Amino acid sequence: MSKTEHTLRIAPLRSMREFIGGNEWAKPTFNPSEFGELQKQVIANLIYYQTNYGAIAIPFLLLVAFFCPTAIIFGLLVLAALLAGFVHTQKTRTALTVLAHDRPIVVLILLLVAAFIIIRMFGTVFAFLFGIALPLALIVGHATARTQTLQNKAENTVEELSLQSTPMGLLLHWLGTKTEEQKSTQRK
Repeated sequence: MSKTEHTLRIAPLRSMREFIGGNEWAKPTFNPSEFGELQKQVIANLIYYQTNYGAIAIPFLLLVAFFCPTAIIFGLLVLAALLAGFVHTQKTRTALTVLAHDRPIVVLILLLVAAFIIIRMFGTVFAFLFGIALPLALIVGHATARTQTLQNKAENTVEELSLQSTPMGLLLHWLGTKTEEQKSTQRK
């Protein structure tokens, strides 16, 4: 394997004490001047707690898929198509690219709203809300309110410097989101 190839690995499942407990919680500030710090915190938490977030989202998906299999498949296909379109527009350097670079959370919300509108036209809103939107809302809420610990910062730095990639790291890369280390190396 060459040095430029990445190996995919699954991040470890964090303990419930680390994931939910502790004093590392803060009320997020949505002040536009501090939005960059909030964005860094969310990205760091998405990478650090990604396996825990998967453990939250998968049961919701499976439960809804059990009761409404075609609706959840349709919802996932719509979301995948919107994400594919977004990734394609990222490569063509449009105004959406600038928005995604500056405000990735806004782009995520726009994608979810677009998916909701498309799915609403076909009458499968239940599957979208409880199978896709609710788990994403829980994940983003946790990533926003949970402050970074020293262990979190160290592990994220190790991941950014290593050749091992995780599923969340790949997803964030495809969406055009850059971590602090990637931004600082790009400036040099």
